[in-house]
Amino acid sequence: MHGVALPLASLRLRDLPRAGAKAARLGELCAAGFPVPHGFVIPVEAHRRWLDAGAMPDEVRAALGAVVAALGDGPLAVRSSAIDEDHDGASFAGQYETVLGVRGAEAVVAAVVRCWASAGAPRVIAYRRARGEEGAAGMAVLVQRLVPAEAAGVALTANPVTGARGEVVISAVRGLGERLVAGEADADEWTVTATTTTRRRAAADALDAEGAREVAGLARRVEAHFRSPQDVEWARAGGRTWLLQARPITALPEPVSWAAPPGGWGRHLRLGEWLGDPVTPLFQSWLLTRMERRMFANYDAIGGIGPAPEPLHLVVNGWYYMTFDLLPGSPWGILAFLGRFAWKLVRNPRRAVMIVPPLTWLGVDAMVEEWRGTIAPAYAAAVAEAEARVDTLDEAGLTALIDRLADHAGDWFTSITFVAGHAWKCEAPLATFFRVHLAGRVEGSHAELLAGLYAPVHAPHAVYGLDWFHPTAGETGAAPDPEAARARRTQLEARREALEAACRAALTPARAGELDRLLLRARRFAPLREEQAAGLTAAWPVLRRAVRRLGAGLAARGVLADADDVWFLRREELDGGGRVDTAARRSEWERQRRLAAPLVLGEIPAAIRGVNEQHEALFRTSDPLADGALRGLGASPGRVTAIARVVRSPAEFDRLRPGEVLVAPATTPAWTPLFARAAAVVTDTGSPLAHASLVAREYGIPAVVGTGDATTRIIDGERVTVDGVRGVVERPGTA
Repeated sequence: MHGVALPLASLRLRDLPRAGAKAARLGELCAAGFPVPHGFVIPVEAHRRWLDAGAMPDEVRAALGAVVAALGDGPLAVRSSAIDEDHDGASFAGQYETVLGVRGAEAVVAAVVRCWASAGAPRVIAYRRARGEEGAAGMAVLVQRLVPAEAAGVALTANPVTGARGEVVISAVRGLGERLVAGEADADEWTVTATTTTRRRAAADALDAEGAREVAGLARRVEAHFRSPQDVEWARAGGRTWLLQARPITALPEPVSWAAPPGGWGRHLRLGEWLGDPVTPLFQSWLLTRMERRMFANYDAIGGIGPAPEPLHLVVNGWYYMTFDLLPGSPWGILAFLGRFAWKLVRNPRRAVMIVPPLTWLGVDAMVEEWRGTIAPAYAAAVAEAEARVDTLDEAGLTALIDRLADHAGDWFTSITFVAGHAWKCEAPLATFFRVHLAGRVEGSHAELLAGLYAPVHAPHAVYGLDWFHPTAGETGAAPDPEAARARRTQLEARREALEAACRAALTPARAGELDRLLLRARRFAPLREEQAAGLTAAWPVLRRAVRRLGAGLAARGVLADADDVWFLRREELDGGGRVDTAARRSEWERQRRLAAPLVLGEIPAAIRGVNEQHEALFRTSDPLADGALRGLGASPGRVTAIARVVRSPAEFDRLRPGEVLVAPATTPAWTPLFARAAAVVTDTGSPLAHASLVAREYGIPAVVGTGDATTRIIDGERVTVDGVRGVVERPGTA
């Protein structure tokens, strides 16, 4: 066999030109004591002789017979080992042939021919051509004993999403790992660090925590040997973990950092409550920024807060963070603000008091009148005019149209912060009253006294996320089931009336009168909040049409390959002055969607932090939590145990089955149809007055919002318990 079949253990990295990358790396690891299955390699020159002769050379056939005899009667694995695969620039993963469970010399000969032939397969030639390489590469073939795997998979010694070098990310299936590579099986997913072992997904029950730690340990030793992050294929049989392949991880991002400039930044307030994804470049640089600037200009006009803080927001790893530093930080700045505020207070006291949270009740009625009488009609007229003209305007006209509508949307959102925001200020006293005077005396929650007051609004302009990249509900045809909503509402009305009667019976007449006053105010503003939220995005369908027309113009001029690439340009790039790699930006955006973005960066100013903590204490338990449990804000009462389904986008809506727990980054009006199916709702971001909170109440299902990272911590398909009063999501399997 010498020269025709090379023992795997005799190979080193220097043998790559003869043995191919896979075999050379495994030979190196075998010599270093790693648990690599015994095998032999048919070198590259045999492949070349086969190409020249068009048939299997006799001496290679004889050598393969000797290999089979040496390896014994058990099943074998025959794997390609090309000279151009498994290196830092490209892995060629899945491009070349592997044949498993091969028995007998003739079957091994046929499998080797299949591997050789794969070097010239169209998919390989196309892959090589995309990398600037022509023709087929030289091919060695590795013949090894097949590990009778009880479980197998892949271990990455760095997180491919975050770039974190301290994490080993493991995928595992039952049986042979090729089922995972071929996409024929759902995998368990584990993340192992120096101190934690966490199952992220339970699909196959192929690996327990001890097994995950053993696989991670093997992968880390391979990484230490090669001194670079590694993609390791492994298999477990009879309590032992075997090493099947190791290659460098290609295209590994730099480790994610959430560092931010001095100050406080949050992605869970104001506009951030509407963003469950990273922001696309055009939205961030145009519509989002213009709405923010309009909002702060309105704040200055109303209460004299002065120039908008710079920057208004950050984009960190694609995620939006709005500044918490809304007021001047220096003594002179505060004095100047107080002077401006005093002047505004003299001129229009009912508007000016709206920027002082404890005094908003004095002016909120005037803000409601302004919204209904001025802001709403002006916005509706602007949208109607835009719809009539959008298909006839040139690029300058389209740009002006978008700017006008962005300003109107900014006015509308300003009103949301005052009017809809006042609903929180009305609910908090009710929650406090219920906790002090009724908790333990009646069965229920203050939120049930505010449920069944209105039917959730759903319109064609409802959005899945504020970013105009996403389609509207009218484009997808999604709509809630009105009969189901009506039936739920009838039940909620009955429950609300029964609970209110029980509350009155438990209170003195004076206390009952106090409850009446609190209910009157809270019940007025809860529906207003939903009505305002539903109307905010009335311009989004025509805005999307305008942007698409701009994209079509750029595509016609050859600036963009496709009109829809326009979403991944920045506003200043719309002049078409230079080509932009929008495909790379889209790919980066998709990667960033999988990051666990913190809710807060930096330090929240003490005054704002104090107010937030005071209000959130009404909706968040301070009790110790069981291992693996998540703490959020209890936004809709009830307690449900059911299967969790992680849904990140409209494309995944069909995955949610009736009676499951919806786990989402955030929800907006176009998500409403899912609430009729869901047993409960859990979100990463949000407040008790976010869309998920209010609509969950109107569907009578528990909700926990503001968890921060539920979509990355909860395993899709695991059973969880959602406690919408305590604001806790329990994961019994992790306790």
